[in-house]
Amino acid sequence: MASTCGNMNLLKQAQLFADLSLKELESISCRVTLREFKKGEVILYEEDANKYMYSVLEGEVKVYYSSEDGKESIVAFHGAGESFGEVSLIDQKTIPAMVAAMEKSLVLVIGRDDFFAIIQSQPKVMHKLLLLLSGRLRHSWKQVRMLHFKDASNRVMASIKEMAAERGEVGPEGVLLTLRLTHQNIADLTGLTRETVTRIIDKWKKSGLVSLDENRHMLIRHSFFEENFSL
Repeated sequence: MASTCGNMNLLKQAQLFADLSLKELESISCRVTLREFKKGEVILYEEDANKYMYSVLEGEVKVYYSSEDGKESIVAFHGAGESFGEVSLIDQKTIPAMVAAMEKSLVLVIGRDDFFAIIQSQPKVMHKLLLLLSGRLRHSWKQVRMLHFKDASNRVMASIKEMAAERGEVGPEGVLLTLRLTHQNIADLTGLTRETVTRIIDKWKKSGLVSLDENRHMLIRHSFFEENFSL
């Protein structure tokens, strides 16, 4: 792992440190290390969940767990600026989940002692941490609500709307999802089969509610939100 000593611009990319001044960033820069992960490489194993926290600078990662029969269930996605692993550092308990890179990713890694030293010396980081954890809790509530929908279309709608709110870029034609998702990713997130997700999205494509751009990012038309405002 490479050191980030003196690299203020790099640290500034992390949401957790975005509010710090250059002087404040310099004071914590040597407590953080940098690591690259290849697509598909596991970043965090369950048994290591209470040893480090991570912040994604470039790329995309998924948080997931596997059932006894090998079926994968996705809990969350994290992109540039977002962090994970803080809760386990705080309560020292592991969680039954793993994190893997969905594409080549650049990640900041912070050990437990350094993590506590940073939040104790930097009130801005503590405040940002509380905001991030509160947002994650709200996301969990929405995900539980989504999984209780019996109708498959409603599950996919709710997930797409949530991702659009968190990771979408609003344009004249609709909301562009910057997260590149496969139908299998959506299936693992919603507890459905890939075939069911494909059937639902193909139906939306034919009706003009969604489309794919040249980079295979999903464009969600404004009419999609107007027709499904109650979810």
